[in-house]
Amino acid sequence: MPADIRLIVSDMDGTLLDGDGNVPATFWPLLDSLTDAGILFSPGSGRQYQTLLSVFGDRPGLVYIAENGTNVMRDGVALSREPVDQAIIAPIVNWVKEVAAAGADIGFVVCGARTAYIERTDDAFVAHVRRYYAAVEIVADARAAAVDDAVLKIAIYDVGLAESRTAPAILGLNLPADVVVSGENWVDVMPPGVNKGTALIRLQDHLGITRAQTMAFGDFLNDAEMLDAAEHSYAVANAHPSIRARARHIAPSNIDDGVVTSILNAFPHLR
Repeated sequence: MPADIRLIVSDMDGTLLDGDGNVPATFWPLLDSLTDAGILFSPGSGRQYQTLLSVFGDRPGLVYIAENGTNVMRDGVALSREPVDQAIIAPIVNWVKEVAAAGADIGFVVCGARTAYIERTDDAFVAHVRRYYAAVEIVADARAAAVDDAVLKIAIYDVGLAESRTAPAILGLNLPADVVVSGENWVDVMPPGVNKGTALIRLQDHLGITRAQTMAFGDFLNDAEMLDAAEHSYAVANAHPSIRARARHIAPSNIDDGVVTSILNAFPHLR
């Protein structure tokens, strides 16, 4: 491992977070050590910026790659923001409502920069959404509520069928958007050509950091381009098979503290 790694980016769910969805206790002293060593750590997640901020706190200089790369924030300022074409919202919402009317456990989130908008009001769905969206509003019409917000992506929750049902169906709508499976139950629809990888490349350019100076960790399909943008790419052992094949290295699983272990192996002086 070269000694000049300047940037470490990690996915959250299934990668950095443990089996209970928490940041492992071992990470916080490591983050302080990385900061002291001049190495920038950035969470790269499908989660909302406000949610990431609630986890990491207001750490000066920390960069958040949020909403699968459509919203990159540092010190409360957007370094880049890529909203979707609002015309794609209606076809997606209509498809979800049709499937839900047929009895499926499915719902959608219109993810604005200011807040997330949902229409389903049942406790189970709202609780699940709040895991990923700290700022959320329950509204009668999500499209109308978001008209004055920058909509960064549409997230569709489909229990167990995200990859097999929702992603193919949304692709079949032939919308001017990218469709990515971001978890077992989630599909995200974003602007064309925007993902965690493009966000990371912009961040590298902004910071003057090269691909060779970057380490990245991921586990699922929405992490693919982010791993490509880092020379030192790691898939955790529990990652999707295609992500394990794509990464240059395999880290221990998220429940085995894989991200922290791999960073400490690369930088033993930080132990």
